[in-house]
Amino acid sequence: MNFKTNRKITTGLATILAVGIVQTAPVFATELGISDANYSLEALIEAARNEPPIVVVDATGKIKVMATNFSELYGIEATGVKLGGQEQELILQREYEAGNVKHDVFNMSNLPSITTQILPQGSGVSWMPSDLKDTTPAIYQSPAITSLNPWVWSYNTEKYGETCPISNIWQLTDAEWKGRVSIPDPLLRNETMFWFNQMETHDDDVMAAAYLDHFGKNLPANVDSATSEWVKLFAANNPNVTRKDSDVGPVVGSPGLKDPHIGFVSAAIFRVKYGYNMGICSGMKPYAGQLTPRVAVIATGTDSPNAAKLFVHYMMSGVGMGPQLIDGKMATNINTVMPAEEGSGVAKFVDELHVTHSDTTDQDFARLQYWQDLWTIHSR
Repeated sequence: MNFKTNRKITTGLATILAVGIVQTAPVFATELGISDANYSLEALIEAARNEPPIVVVDATGKIKVMATNFSELYGIEATGVKLGGQEQELILQREYEAGNVKHDVFNMSNLPSITTQILPQGSGVSWMPSDLKDTTPAIYQSPAITSLNPWVWSYNTEKYGETCPISNIWQLTDAEWKGRVSIPDPLLRNETMFWFNQMETHDDDVMAAAYLDHFGKNLPANVDSATSEWVKLFAANNPNVTRKDSDVGPVVGSPGLKDPHIGFVSAAIFRVKYGYNMGICSGMKPYAGQLTPRVAVIATGTDSPNAAKLFVHYMMSGVGMGPQLIDGKMATNINTVMPAEEGSGVAKFVDELHVTHSDTTDQDFARLQYWQDLWTIHSR
């Protein structure tokens, strides 16, 4: 698979995210299959070819293409299965408890769940290929982060041209946009709730500054935080809540809309096949969206530990992530960059996206119920 090389974008991404994702303490898989002491890619391939077929899982249907490409490359049978993030966690845990692993490798998006539950409790393990450490920034090695999935605030370019009508996140709480903002249900997408907590923990000052910029006054002294106040006001402004972001795309970018919505979607919704007239709300204060890490997790108890490790290597090399790059995902391997055909152009705006700080993901997980309750109460 050929990609148009642009190392400047990838290098810039590594620099921008360096302050955000730091090393944690996952459960490592150094002795899973062949040991790291005896590791070489050739030895791993040979060992993997003597094991049963594997099942690999991701939240995108592109995992099926990735599995097929893997099988063709290595002569090892792999089947790709598309499952949502919360489904992945349930299956991983249940199969571990039952001692009956049928899904071997997961590319997972809920970093807080991974670092606070899955890895410490032992249902899954993290493995970073030693031969890819030179091409993978250290911030993505522990746990092994394969890619970053951009989610962005978007608008209809047919209606508004090159400039998004929203330049400040607090505008989404104004009466003008009541019922005119569409987002996937935060109660079905933990990453959104984790994002709220990340903003409150690390960037509440910039949320407060954005409030002052928009309203011309400081936040009331009695609010718990700028972020929680935004969540309350936004939830109360009657956003159009959908099941997934593919339901958001049509009400934002369909041609001929008289009153298109502002939307919160993944970069994948910008694909040419949808035919939407959509742009990213570049310049939106304080963020135009978020970057969510995707983590390679091997199921504890897999019957094919070497084949599972080889698939992780395949993803971490960047080659395996190729089918997802066209959807706007960003591989963490510095030798793999965005293809020219990617529809959103998100690589140009990566420095405007909020970055997860993995050193506080335990707090994100601990406060999940708080944010869910806050959203539920104020969206009624």
